[in-house]
Amino acid sequence: MKAMKKLFAGLMMFTLIFGVSFAESAFAGSDEVKLIDSDISVIYKPGYVGFSGNIEVANLGPVKTVTVHYTTDNTTWYDASAYYVGPTDASHEKWHFSISTNGSTADHSELKNLKFIKFAIKYEVNNQTYWDNNGSENYYNEVNNSYPLTSIILGKPNVLNADSNLNNGTFSGNIYVKNLNPAKTVKIVYTTDNWATIHEGYATYVGRLNNLNSVEGWKYSFDVPGASNVKYAISYTTGGQTYRDNNYGHNYEVH
Repeated sequence: MKAMKKLFAGLMMFTLIFGVSFAESAFAGSDEVKLIDSDISVIYKPGYVGFSGNIEVANLGPVKTVTVHYTTDNTTWYDASAYYVGPTDASHEKWHFSISTNGSTADHSELKNLKFIKFAIKYEVNNQTYWDNNGSENYYNEVNNSYPLTSIILGKPNVLNADSNLNNGTFSGNIYVKNLNPAKTVKIVYTTDNWATIHEGYATYVGRLNNLNSVEGWKYSFDVPGASNVKYAISYTTGGQTYRDNNYGHNYEVH
């Protein structure tokens, strides 16, 4: 009986300690903080290695910090601060982080001879800490073993606008999609006259964007003679589901 009482008391003490330790920390279960995208870039001759990405946080208060907690060797962990970019919608913000090293500096020496990075995101606001640790697995990226020399992973989005260009009557661009299924279609809906008329076109597969084959690059190019402005949105259909990137309801625009 005494042994049982001691065991019960021990369990109660463990519960209290555990509860106190994590009373002001929470793993993101909804949308307090989410990775948007991240990349590792390598340029071998100058020894350049860059680690960067974008994060979305819920605007829960005016004073906040967003930190990327990462390791390059599974032993030592480092912190990189993100900075505010701007609102994504009425209640969320975009933050960006970027660190790098090269052959002529000792800055971020942990990135030299980089093979991989594991990381999670910490969001501190209103005396509360939220984490996005990819469902307790942490995010993982590694240097590409072949072209391209930038390895890209996606967090929250299944489809993401990468870039676009309007030049001499040609509207073109690139898109990132998660490789959720082998069969997929990527469509661009666009207008050159502020949606008075609507056009549709399809992107084509370029190749995988990381060694994990988890993200693919797709590209498109359409003739838009005389256009000085194009507004557009992207849809990605696979496995009977359609995912969209319409810039948080604002659509994208290129001049």
